[in-house]
Amino acid sequence: MYRILIVDDESIERKGLRKVITDEFPNVTIEEADNGRTAILKAEEFRPDVIFMDIKMPGIDGIEACREIKKLHPSVHIIMVTAFDTFEYARQVMKIGVRDYILKPSTKEEITTPLRKVLTEVEREKEKRKEEIILKDNYRRALSIVQSKVITAMLMEASYGQHLGDLQLEQNFQRDSFVLVVEAKKKQGVVERINVQELMSYIQAELGHFYHQYFLGEENMGRIPVLVQLTDREKNKVREYALKSGQELINKGRSLFSNVELSIGIGRVYNEVEKLVQSYHEALFALSMARSAYSCKYYNDHVDKAEHTMSSYPYKLEKKVLETVTSGQTGDVASYFQQYFDALMLFCEKSTDILEEKLSEFFILLSRQIAESGVSVSFDRHQLEMQPASSIQNKLVEISQHIHKMYHSQNKDVLVMAKEYIDQHYKKAITLEEVADEVKLSPQYFSKIFKSRANCSFIDYLTEIRVEKAKELIRLQESSVKEICYEVGYKDPNYFSRVFKNQYGLFS
Repeated sequence: MYRILIVDDESIERKGLRKVITDEFPNVTIEEADNGRTAILKAEEFRPDVIFMDIKMPGIDGIEACREIKKLHPSVHIIMVTAFDTFEYARQVMKIGVRDYILKPSTKEEITTPLRKVLTEVEREKEKRKEEIILKDNYRRALSIVQSKVITAMLMEASYGQHLGDLQLEQNFQRDSFVLVVEAKKKQGVVERINVQELMSYIQAELGHFYHQYFLGEENMGRIPVLVQLTDREKNKVREYALKSGQELINKGRSLFSNVELSIGIGRVYNEVEKLVQSYHEALFALSMARSAYSCKYYNDHVDKAEHTMSSYPYKLEKKVLETVTSGQTGDVASYFQQYFDALMLFCEKSTDILEEKLSEFFILLSRQIAESGVSVSFDRHQLEMQPASSIQNKLVEISQHIHKMYHSQNKDVLVMAKEYIDQHYKKAITLEEVADEVKLSPQYFSKIFKSRANCSFIDYLTEIRVEKAKELIRLQESSVKEICYEVGYKDPNYFSRVFKNQYGLFS
């Protein structure tokens, strides 16, 4: 739809011009003005694509009105309408950028031909503006992606042996800055995936209310790093301002993303690019200190650097990762590995040599435990050691899934098989080795799997089964303690009495 303004002090001229235009060009909207002053006001309000302007009008004439309109709207196309065919008029209108004019009285062809030419030009200009808008939008998107990759490279890839100086970062990163990390976890029981792009758009928009300059990195393992650059005003109360912005982002996001649990960790301020990796690790450590979802934690509030230096290797987390992988607990692998890797990064500080050494030790332990389990799983340990954390995590989940399938083949769970065998043979002097052989696992691995899955050791479970059966027999009052002892699998009545007393107290 094109907008056309007709300006003439003669009503009959305006009506005649309107009829000719609408008959030939139905896709136009037309407004009218009866003098130069009204034309200027109408042009501001109506924003026409084309103006038919009469030259000779009382008050502000057509030429003066064109000058004023062109100042406000340089792109508007003007066709002058005049009854005077003089060079002076032509010269004046050419000065203000008018290229077309028609003489009164005009034929239909004399009106429609220049208008058709002008509308074609208007359409070309609109297409050009549209292309420029798309180009600018694509440029902004591309710039955002580049910035995202740079931030990710700065904070994460540098952790894998790439020196920050090799990344050819822009000088404008060399400012007082800190890193915050937004963690998004699916709520328990939620099936649908997190819309990462929508979440990142929300973070991008929300942080704009608090900070003048900030850059989002790429999402990795449910975490989005954000590099915040501080103005002089923002430097004064970094902790207070960071916690306030983080908590507000969480609170608002809680209602917008009902299937997601958000938490934020915040690192300290540094003014050197090389040290921003430390701020990133501090943000991860602050996240690990969060005891519940929807928490916003600042690094300095929770830890002294000595707490996670070389003296505190995360042995417990390492053990937990190995247990969840080798026992086929697929759902827990990613979470435990993420915690382990964060703690490992803090332990290694910025030493890639130590990181590679510890990952190598981890994979040696994993290979050994898988071999002991009797499960056939192969992976290239040396190649995997050099992969980013997300690739290692995915591989561990894959290994765990394979083990899980092995243990649940034909829908028969190893733990269920073991318990069934114990329930059927508790009267005999059964051993851990005997049950392990029944479920086709090594004794050492079966012991670990049983304890991990049943939350108690093999001997504790066997004892509980035997004592429960003994209680049933005691209630019947048909057998002596000695007879009951032999009936539930014990050979020594005195030992049986001590076990029963430890479990339930004295015989009643």
